[in-house]
Amino acid sequence: MKKGFNNILVVLMSIALIGLVIIQMYWSKKVFNSQTEEFNGRVYQAMNATAEKINQGELQQYYQKFDQAHNDQKKSVDKPQVISSQMVQDSAGTTYLYLTRYVMERSAIPLSDEYNDSLTQANLYSQEKIVKIEKDSGASIIQNFSLNTEENFKNSTYTIERLARLDAGNRPIDKRVHIELIDSIFTKELRVRGVQSHPQIALLSSDSTLTKVATKEFDLSDHEYTIPIFYDKDDKPQYLIATYFPDKQLSILGPIIPIVMLTIIFTLIIVSVFSLAIYYMQHQRKISEVKTDFINNMTHEFKTPIATINIASDALKNEKIINDNEKVRYYADLIKQENKRMNSQVEMVLRMAKLERNQMDINPQQLDLNDLVRKSVANMRFIVDNRNGTIFEDYQASRSVIEGDPFHLENTINNILDNARKYSEDNPQIFVKTYNEDNFFVIEVKDLGIGMSKSVLKKIFDQFYREETGNVHNVKGHGLGLAYVRKITELHKGRVHAESEIGKGSTFYIKLPIKND
Repeated sequence: MKKGFNNILVVLMSIALIGLVIIQMYWSKKVFNSQTEEFNGRVYQAMNATAEKINQGELQQYYQKFDQAHNDQKKSVDKPQVISSQMVQDSAGTTYLYLTRYVMERSAIPLSDEYNDSLTQANLYSQEKIVKIEKDSGASIIQNFSLNTEENFKNSTYTIERLARLDAGNRPIDKRVHIELIDSIFTKELRVRGVQSHPQIALLSSDSTLTKVATKEFDLSDHEYTIPIFYDKDDKPQYLIATYFPDKQLSILGPIIPIVMLTIIFTLIIVSVFSLAIYYMQHQRKISEVKTDFINNMTHEFKTPIATINIASDALKNEKIINDNEKVRYYADLIKQENKRMNSQVEMVLRMAKLERNQMDINPQQLDLNDLVRKSVANMRFIVDNRNGTIFEDYQASRSVIEGDPFHLENTINNILDNARKYSEDNPQIFVKTYNEDNFFVIEVKDLGIGMSKSVLKKIFDQFYREETGNVHNVKGHGLGLAYVRKITELHKGRVHAESEIGKGSTFYIKLPIKND
């Protein structure tokens, strides 16, 4: 897949994902707003029903108190009547309301059947009611009836409501209604409407100051809902019911939490799948680039020995050389050496392929690692000496016997030493040290070469990875050596790691478990 097309695909997928997330967030917000409006509507319905029941309950007390007068007035509603009222206040400040009703009842007394004469008899009845209005220290004034009191009293129901407002309005609010009653009615109305949240509730005066009628935890600054309750004679609200819900958000989110959670889960799944798709696309592109680089490196590595073999073969055909046994032997050795070089590279690739498929045969046997390290150092010393370099050896490990495969472990040590040689400039200085650490045999190989950055250090044991320093072929190899070292070390239940600093060199540590006696 081309890099440009891959980038376009990533951008398009990112835009689609961002759009999906924005739509999900917008939808969730709309649902939340809808649930909030529905919750508010239910609360106001419950508050109105509560206010209505409390008002009706208070009025019912007055209906019971004036039940007889109410019934009498209903029966005589079509009869001529006169109603008078008088308000008197004594020296102690107590107010009395005198209500007097006069009803005229007419009846016909027949005098003669022949002439159909009759005499009209009129009976006048009077009914008096005295209402004592207690003095209220909390009331600023005593409410007075309007001038049309007599007209109002012609309707008995309206008269009692007005009387209730007059009498109850002069009593302290905490004597008029209790918070337990309000809370009980309001909670019941909320439950009927499907609201499970428990409110904090209070009564406020008409100027929004807090009264004594309030729940213990009510905070005036938090109240959110208010409706009027208890009106005066002019139909103006005397008090307000105020309430709020500490767990309002939970109550609103409760019904939609399952849907929101599913939305979040599915969104996370989509984001995860998208991220994995992007990761694997980038990973596959990187693998493709690494494999291409590997093929180029292998081709470069094979070109030199193939060219050398080709030249040596042509030389052997020359009549002057074919008769010179020494030169024939020289070119034959050269062909064999280059052939061996190509074979070793092919063997490395095949070994890595087997390791990847877990098909590598490990033949463990008892061996002395100090001896194995000395052997590898001896093989490398000739190459280092040719570059005027030096290998320093320090064998401190007193316990050096392990169970391992000598062939693969020797290749592992050779790869570490060869890596130190290749990345050392001019005269290589390589320090080889062995020692025991806990129950491990440690091989430490240090060089004073070019070193590596921390980002490179994290990748050096990855298969096919090679640090690019200008010309990718300035150091021969194909990124398999250190990957092979890690695989073999892990198969021997050991560990390998490296430390490095640019310009100061690198140090590799191989830790292998010691055989217990």
